[in-house]
Amino acid sequence: MSHRLRTVLLCLLLSAAPAARAADGACAPARVGLSDLGYTSYRDGAAIRGITADVLEAVRQRSGCAFQLEWYPHGRLYAQFFNGQLDLTGASLRTAERDHYGVWLPYAYTHFELLLLNKNAGKFHSLEDFVEHSTARLNVTRGIFYSAATMAQMERLQKLGRLEYVSDYGVVFRKILAGRAEGTLAPPAIHVLHQRRFHMLGTMSATPFAESPRALVGVYVSNRVAAPVRRRYVEALRAVVGDGTVQKIYERYLGEEITRQIFSGGVRDILDALPDS
Repeated sequence: MSHRLRTVLLCLLLSAAPAARAADGACAPARVGLSDLGYTSYRDGAAIRGITADVLEAVRQRSGCAFQLEWYPHGRLYAQFFNGQLDLTGASLRTAERDHYGVWLPYAYTHFELLLLNKNAGKFHSLEDFVEHSTARLNVTRGIFYSAATMAQMERLQKLGRLEYVSDYGVVFRKILAGRAEGTLAPPAIHVLHQRRFHMLGTMSATPFAESPRALVGVYVSNRVAAPVRRRYVEALRAVVGDGTVQKIYERYLGEEITRQIFSGGVRDILDALPDS
């Protein structure tokens, strides 16, 4: 075989390699939208850190698929996802609207709590109970998905002048410190970080409420992402949920007690909710 022919064949093999890898599900770095959600995702200088970033790093290690993390105000994040500007969203509850644009892959549980300054806290078992037996004001963030039952009580609070929407949780806690609100609605993964940042641990009480039962939380993968790549995400998530990696990530940020509460009952519901492909 001549030197020239060997060179031509080598070039053909090298040029064919990327296509072969693509057919096997190779993945370019995916653009992931994250926003201010406490320990779920937060800014540390120029870096984006938190539970979601660590879960995605675990997925990268298992799948070989890299992720490019990008920061957005929460109110803009899903607009970017719906417009095809993002490949994945961070910590997301499942909704019918979001299902039109992507495939939802759960990896953990979440639940909202009624977080109040201690002087305003009471034995409220439901948000309805809080609306009817308190005068405390809440600030909540735009772009968060709440259950229909929670939204019904929030509408009552807004009509009473006791609820205001703001841009993010940082604003929520600054307004609580300034005496312009007495509480908020947030999962532990969100409010624990802000309580620590604003030196409010021990000054606030968190209570689960009936209108917001425990729910699964995950990432949305855009319909534009190729099915072989999505399968690699699914397989990696199934592994890191099943082997306890996700729980260990939660423990690093929230401690053992809160993590044990979040994952009480095990991870079978999460694994069963992951799609087959």
